[in-house]
Amino acid sequence: MEFLKKSIHMDQIGCEEQTQITLEDDVNIADAKPDVYQVVTQQGHVELEEVRASDGHVHVKGVLYFKVLYLADEETHHPACMEGELAFEEQILMGSVSGTDQVQAQAILEDLSVGMINSRKLSVQALLQIRLFTERMKQLDVAVGLDGTEQIEVKKKDLQALDLIVAKKDILRVKKDLLLPGGMPNIFALLWKSCQIREMTFRVLDGKLQATGELSLFFFYEEESETKKAVWYETTVPVNVAIECQGVREGMLEQIGCSIGHLEIEAKADEDGEERVILLDLVLDLDIRIYEETNLSMIEDLYGIAKQADVVRGKGQYRRLLVKNTAKTRVSDQFSISPGMPQIQQICGSFGEVFVQEIKKQSDGVLVKGTVNVQILYESAEEEVPCGCLKGELVFEELLETAEPVKNTCSCRIEASLEQLSVQAQNEQEAEVRAVVCVKGLICADCEEEIVTDALLRAPDPERQANQPGIVVYLAGECETLWDICKKYDVPMEGMREMNNLTQDEIHPGDQLLIVKGYAVDKGTQIV
Repeated sequence: MEFLKKSIHMDQIGCEEQTQITLEDDVNIADAKPDVYQVVTQQGHVELEEVRASDGHVHVKGVLYFKVLYLADEETHHPACMEGELAFEEQILMGSVSGTDQVQAQAILEDLSVGMINSRKLSVQALLQIRLFTERMKQLDVAVGLDGTEQIEVKKKDLQALDLIVAKKDILRVKKDLLLPGGMPNIFALLWKSCQIREMTFRVLDGKLQATGELSLFFFYEEESETKKAVWYETTVPVNVAIECQGVREGMLEQIGCSIGHLEIEAKADEDGEERVILLDLVLDLDIRIYEETNLSMIEDLYGIAKQADVVRGKGQYRRLLVKNTAKTRVSDQFSISPGMPQIQQICGSFGEVFVQEIKKQSDGVLVKGTVNVQILYESAEEEVPCGCLKGELVFEELLETAEPVKNTCSCRIEASLEQLSVQAQNEQEAEVRAVVCVKGLICADCEEEIVTDALLRAPDPERQANQPGIVVYLAGECETLWDICKKYDVPMEGMREMNNLTQDEIHPGDQLLIVKGYAVDKGTQIV
């Protein structure tokens, strides 16, 4: 017997391990850079170069890239910048992994601190979180019909599932020349640069994805003059790019992670030979998952009329969508400078990074808790310390509501990003910080269903046939269905309905049903 089948796909985490790595080293200031008077702030990101699995453990190799903004120990304590890197290699225990497994890795820079040892040496300390996991794709083949001429009665039931259509990594590249406005001075040296993703959304279209959003850019640079005064410039770059994605169509569901994979920002000369152009070369890493809700009419049971059908069953796993939701939460707080820090004269720029600390499954949905780590670069009126950096964090939580309880077995894909960040100086000591955090969630119930995998046809049992009466007046029992009775006596459902003048399959306890052995409405002949 041949079945017509429909395939449902899902991704599943095989094994997973998380660990923390501490990096610490002393870094010398390059000869071309001025001495350090005071560290203002620091920034960093991690790039993994190699992830190699072997039996029981994973070898991880990568680099922490960092940059430090500091005040020079010269006649005027002007801002200066240095960059460096710390390489690392780590063997991480992962008990169930083997050398043939493809292990994926994610690295998060949880903390970075830079201290001054002396005017030519800095102490760099970092805390990294490394997440390792294996992921496999599973396919469930569901019987939805029969291909053949045998007279078979089929009972079906509805199955609602979430089908994974596309699971892949991709990149989105943004390359643009930015011209300084007419009122801004020429660039002598870029001191500090930042690029942050804002309000990035993705829409599924036929054969492609449409990415829309903007990039928030900040530049802190020395002007081309005798004083080499530090000035800053902020701007935004719109993103509106189509990404080819075969096999998708409008109306499908997306869950796409977006992060900065590579960033280059440098100054170059314009047509007149003046340093007024900033080159932006950005690569965004995309983790793409495209889904489609599908409603199947699957075969739940079957039996033969002329032949005996032995049904083979198995367990099938699939996912059912509970909710796909996007929620935005607003948070705000007052940040105050610490004793010894210079007073605030003017805000230069602000930078934020979102960290999800907890994902809690509960009866009314999924509660997402986290923080926004904020840095505020500001100008001071003090000649001794002309700029400073105010740091703090905003705490947020957002409930992604569901119509039914979220069990521990449910799967959740959560993405949290910073959509807006604004800072306003209240006085010389305080600044008000406001942020909008966007939380996207795809929450699914992991389900298991008994499915028909095969059926073997064989000749009917002669003894069973001989013991069945030709005509029966049957009294329906408790919890008995028309299907149960027809299957018991190997009679067609349609024939039973016609014989008993039934317009539907619903029967009640105590109903009398006439069963005529071998009555077949579809052919009007006896089946022997």
